[in-house]
Amino acid sequence: MMKKLAVLSLVAVLGACSKAPNAEKPDGAENYALNCAGCHNPGPGHPGTMLLEQLERPVPALIGRKDLELDYLKSVVRQGLIEMPPFRPTELSDDEIAEIYAYIKDAKPPAQTPAIPAKGAP
Repeated sequence: MMKKLAVLSLVAVLGACSKAPNAEKPDGAENYALNCAGCHNPGPGHPGTMLLEQLERPVPALIGRKDLELDYLKSVVRQGLIEMPPFRPTELSDDEIAEIYAYIKDAKPPAQTPAIPAKGAP
């Protein structure tokens, strides 16, 4: 009897801790903010942007880029690039990458601020 009660209690606790089946999942903008913005937004403090500027290969921030292809973005996300680590499908699904891609293409580009101050700038 005690064993059966313990098992039922465990099932109830685990059931209460699991996500609700209809819980909202992040959209492309939220996934970008959670997984990409920290490195890829323009300006100081964003390592992806700063690294490219240090390598003298400045590119615009990801937001608003029209020159990216979905297959290229998926490849970089899955395999990583330079200092960027790869993301497993359990971290970002192909559908979530496609949503991030759609957000990148459709969102208004932010103001471009150099990640590294120009020489002679205060």
